[in-house]
Amino acid sequence: MVAGGGLAGIAAACELADAGLGVTLLEQRPFLGGRAYSHVDKRSGVEVDNGQHVFLGCCAHYIRLLKRLGVWHKVNLQKRLRVRVIDKVWGESVLESGALPPPLHLLPSLLRFRSLSPSEKVRAAYAMTRIRSLNRAARRDLDDITFADWLRAHGQSENAIRGFWNLIVLPTLNGDVTTVCADLALMVFQEGFLRDRTGANVGWARLGLSGLLAEAAREYIESRGGEVRLGQGVSGVRVEDGHAVVSGPAERADYLVLALDSRSLTALLPKSLRDEPFFGRIGQLDTSPIVNVHMWYDRRVTDMEFAAFLNTPMQWVFNKSKLWGQEGDGQYLDISLSGAREFVEMRTRELVELFSREVQSLFPQARTAQLKRALVVKQRQATFAARPGVSRLRPGQRTPIANLFLAGDWTDTGWPATMESAVRSGVLAAREVLREVGQADVRKEVASAS
Repeated sequence: MVAGGGLAGIAAACELADAGLGVTLLEQRPFLGGRAYSHVDKRSGVEVDNGQHVFLGCCAHYIRLLKRLGVWHKVNLQKRLRVRVIDKVWGESVLESGALPPPLHLLPSLLRFRSLSPSEKVRAAYAMTRIRSLNRAARRDLDDITFADWLRAHGQSENAIRGFWNLIVLPTLNGDVTTVCADLALMVFQEGFLRDRTGANVGWARLGLSGLLAEAAREYIESRGGEVRLGQGVSGVRVEDGHAVVSGPAERADYLVLALDSRSLTALLPKSLRDEPFFGRIGQLDTSPIVNVHMWYDRRVTDMEFAAFLNTPMQWVFNKSKLWGQEGDGQYLDISLSGAREFVEMRTRELVELFSREVQSLFPQARTAQLKRALVVKQRQATFAARPGVSRLRPGQRTPIANLFLAGDWTDTGWPATMESAVRSGVLAAREVLREVGQADVRKEVASAS
């Protein structure tokens, strides 16, 4: 039984179904997808993602899942990295991958990066070479310091930390460079930007997230003998004779994968388990918010697909009309705000007024356009907070209870809280289940022989 129909639960269920196990996937809500879902906005009639979810070329497990479900043709992945960066003070730059071998493939665009001084560009290039050669496995202390502190120790100015490094760290770790641990930030640069020329290529769905995954996942699992139950969740977990048993579904399961967010999981556990060290540290994981401001204009205000921004409250803007290939005179923009603690407490009206002014300031065509509709989506507990010391709080997929396993982007996958981490966790949990199944079969054979 897999409880939780997000990416982690879907990945686990697919792996187990492919291995020939009878799988039941439970999802409390009436749809699959977890935090990667979309809904139809009642006033505009347009499908809206709960947030702009992008993936990178290095997200091997997520890409494998899309291909496995037969939906790869519904996404777009850049052939090479190209991101427009609009600095409200210094103008526009482009961060892109060139033909040189890594890590030199980024050097030409770095040298043209307008937000950095010549000396800052040289020092940034130096830091990149240090990051590429760094053996993180031998440096456990990297989890105990912030990435900003690591950068300062390696000659990076405050302007470079804000105007270059945080540009990448903030959306990938959902936290400011001054608050996230150095280890996970360094991992992002190693895997995404410095291992090869394609790791940071940006990918996105060409339709709403629910339309991308939900039905395809259900069909995949059911076609392999599994069962998907929507609107049915788990109300509790207890331990009987050393095995985990759920409250809710009528039948018992031999093996249980809890693919839930950390807070929902902790709430299901009895106090006896919450007090144990393994499960107790899960409750210490803090969370970080994401806010999305969706805006519909009566005409086109920009031709770009997406862009990052500096020296403005704007962080990233996605032209959903262009990304989804929508025709028409109007335009739909999605403003994505990560690590959004300063925005999550603001009222909807304040957010709309703030970002409509910023859109007009940055896109001159918006000054004569009419904002027809705006929608604010706040995810207060969007991801775990990647603060120093977080690696000690993230549990593995196997628990002290023999038949109980965990999945979720917050578990110990080695990745920050991304779609890739969620899928990886589901695959890892399924492999642990299969290992336990194999060991149980061996025990039965030994018992039978004796």
